[in-house]
Amino acid sequence: MSEKSNVDPQKTKAMQERTKERNLIVREMRSQGPLTVEELSKAVGIEKSQLLKHLIAMGQFGKASIVGERDNQFVYGLPQERKQA
Repeated sequence: MSEKSNVDPQKTKAMQERTKERNLIVREMRSQGPLTVEELSKAVGIEKSQLLKHLIAMGQFGKASIVGERDNQFVYGLPQERKQA
């Protein structure tokens, strides 16, 4: 006897879009290695401010981290890449 939860369809759509964008970010970091916000933004087509929000959230969940610095910019990568940067 479980009740079906009433999740707002707009919230569900927004969550799916965030997940899709974060998967693009992870895929790009896997293929290219650690990248700056500028490089990631160009590669995945997400505005820098939105991309930074994703990276902060992903960092809180252990999905991305700052792995170094290049040209006075932080370089973001997957957590296991920390040793390589």
